[in-house]
Amino acid sequence: MKKQSAMLLVFIVSFLIFMPVAAQGEGFTENFDDSNLSEWEHTPEVVVSEGALKIGPGNFALRFGNWTDVNFSLKLKSSGPTEFVVHYNFRDESRYALVFTPDELLFEKDHSGTITPLGNMSLGEISFDDWVTLSVAMADGNHQISLNDEVVITATETESLPSGAVMFMVFGGSEVSIDELTLTGAIGPGDGAVLAGEEMPPDEMAAPVESVGEPTVLEGGQITSVDDLLAEFFSSQANDLELATFVINMILAAVCAYVLSLVYIYWGSSLTNRRKFAANFMLLTLTTTFIILVVRSSVALSLGLVGALSIVRFRTAVKEAEELAYLFFAISLGIGLGDNQRLITILALLGGIAIIGLTKLFRQSQADINLHLTIASHAPEKIDLDQITAVLDQHCSKVKLIRFDENQQTIESSFLVEFKKLSNLTATREALNTLSDSAEITFLDNKGIW
Repeated sequence: MKKQSAMLLVFIVSFLIFMPVAAQGEGFTENFDDSNLSEWEHTPEVVVSEGALKIGPGNFALRFGNWTDVNFSLKLKSSGPTEFVVHYNFRDESRYALVFTPDELLFEKDHSGTITPLGNMSLGEISFDDWVTLSVAMADGNHQISLNDEVVITATETESLPSGAVMFMVFGGSEVSIDELTLTGAIGPGDGAVLAGEEMPPDEMAAPVESVGEPTVLEGGQITSVDDLLAEFFSSQANDLELATFVINMILAAVCAYVLSLVYIYWGSSLTNRRKFAANFMLLTLTTTFIILVVRSSVALSLGLVGALSIVRFRTAVKEAEELAYLFFAISLGIGLGDNQRLITILALLGGIAIIGLTKLFRQSQADINLHLTIASHAPEKIDLDQITAVLDQHCSKVKLIRFDENQQTIESSFLVEFKKLSNLTATREALNTLSDSAEITFLDNKGIW
């Protein structure tokens, strides 16, 4: 009886362990009925709307998994010309990519930053204004890409990439909708890499160190064992940090971060709330300085920091490249001060400020689009687009149409415009109002919202 109970317990434990793997190996079907996207990692702007996944320009959505020899299909549709990518076998260091441009489909392999073209085709008459079915079949290094049930690209390679997730990215242009995503494939073997959103297996966090009792001869003829060496290595190696050094470096970090935040607020060109974003520089620089001050003189702590950073991932979405550049600048200041390189760090900050200031000065001498203009008009006094563009061409030095919507009752258009003088803006507003009494006009600063 005890033997049967033990066998039953082993069976239940084995079932609980291997059930998630078996479920993942069977695949999944996603019709996007759940707006929570619990199995997905995505940027905040990615939403489920009208039964489809909506991904706008500059956003991504990743479906967790570790699939190999995948077979998947989905439906794609875009609101206009755009560029987007469908990744499979996606990992941090490698992936297959289907790159869609307005005119061409490229099939590429990305391994450790090395791009290998595997195929391409002209999209021709294929339009994504309506739903297009994309199918991918992969087996034993053979890839077959189909659009609307027609094979368009086939490729064979000898060295396939390891298993991974499925990811969708939209670079620019218009919004892309995804629906009826179905994937089948086997769970890939673990190779030590950690996928986005997955935790590192416990047995890979720290390998056990075997004790070896053989003596070792050190310099000077001193004999000790490997056990003694390991004990000495993992003992406290950090030199006592002087309190004066710590206080001075932390104060300098706070001052440098404050100066950098002022530079970003007044000279930055990001569309986000720059004051709110710049408030992060202080905490980021102080934290980096503190970490470097603590670990700089301890090999064990340095290795521990590397291990911690390999597990913890920072998932904050950075919308603009300028934000990322300033974050790196703040981190660099913290690293420099944490390593007691005060003079070099302060000179680097002053040099960076000088370069940013000169760049800002030269940009002011060039014509630049500086306002976002939205015009809406309703029937029966609806304005034509030609009338709007005629007024803008007369008073604006630069005009760029970025959106146009029209139906029987309403017309709405959005422009990026350049005004040399404030009087030109007033003249434009008056000219637009003369076209229709029902016109709704909105001017928005394109250089940043305070």
